[in-house]
Amino acid sequence: MLSYPYRRRRNVWWWILLACLLVVAAALVVNSRETEIRREASFFDATRALAQEVDQVATGYRRLVTTELRGITRDDFEALMDRLSKQMAQHSAGLKEVDAPDSARAAREMLDIAFESWAAGLDEFRIAVTEVVDEPTSTAPVARLGGAIVQLRVGDLMYARYLGAADAMIAESDVRLGEVPAIVFISDHRVLLDAAGLARTIRSSTQMGVRRDVVILQVVFEPLASGGLGEDGERIFPVTDQLQFSAVIGNRGNVDQKGLKVTARVISEAGEVLTTLDSHTVDLAPGDVGSVLFPPTAVDPGAEYMLRFNLTVLEDEVETQDNVWESQIRINPPG
Repeated sequence: MLSYPYRRRRNVWWWILLACLLVVAAALVVNSRETEIRREASFFDATRALAQEVDQVATGYRRLVTTELRGITRDDFEALMDRLSKQMAQHSAGLKEVDAPDSARAAREMLDIAFESWAAGLDEFRIAVTEVVDEPTSTAPVARLGGAIVQLRVGDLMYARYLGAADAMIAESDVRLGEVPAIVFISDHRVLLDAAGLARTIRSSTQMGVRRDVVILQVVFEPLASGGLGEDGERIFPVTDQLQFSAVIGNRGNVDQKGLKVTARVISEAGEVLTTLDSHTVDLAPGDVGSVLFPPTAVDPGAEYMLRFNLTVLEDEVETQDNVWESQIRINPPG
């Protein structure tokens, strides 16, 4: 049977071993927390750098809406929004490459949502503003513009929540980092919040609201192309030694257009311009349609031609491809 002193010595060793284990465990906990703090600091430092870049995007957007939109041209608007959208998309992609510790996972998710909402909002804003200009009587673009503002606002709110969580974690870890910017795309400024008012500004007070676009809608022939289409897609006309045609044109823009003219050319199979005809001038109000009639043109039965019609190209015209209409034709031979 063990003596009392021996049992006492054994109990002491157990207490010493337990104390050592507690010291090791505490050291591991402290070391683990220090490692986690370093990862947190790395995460917040990387996201701070991204946030500073995004803050510049937000500043550019607010300046555009509050001061520049009244006088900006369509081309300048497209160029500016293209730059802002690309920058935001790059920053959103860059955020996905930043490693976040488990302790900062919730903050990371809030920041992800903010970046994605801002990126989507900028894309929607660009599309909505263009639609507001191009569809001056429609309410759908105004609703879309309101949706874009909401997406940007959601990004602001999620970032504010992220900022609160980040500040608390940084303060708790007692790590010194640079200042994290407070990013706001949609402030309390009324212009930034009011989609309907913004739409009125765009449509009435800026160069964005001027949309010039004329188009050749169709060409009508006499006699009609009653023979269908040939193997190469050419229009087949009945036997005739002369062909008359008229071009129907329209004004798809939102301003009056005066002095519009169509030039018609008849081109041989060899590419030689056989006939050039200029129409009289036409004035068209927004949404109006008009037509120009050309005099009869001599053609040879059995021959093939290219007909090309060119409508006046306007300065700053939105779409010019529809100012040209052309078609291969074939005149049936006698018999």
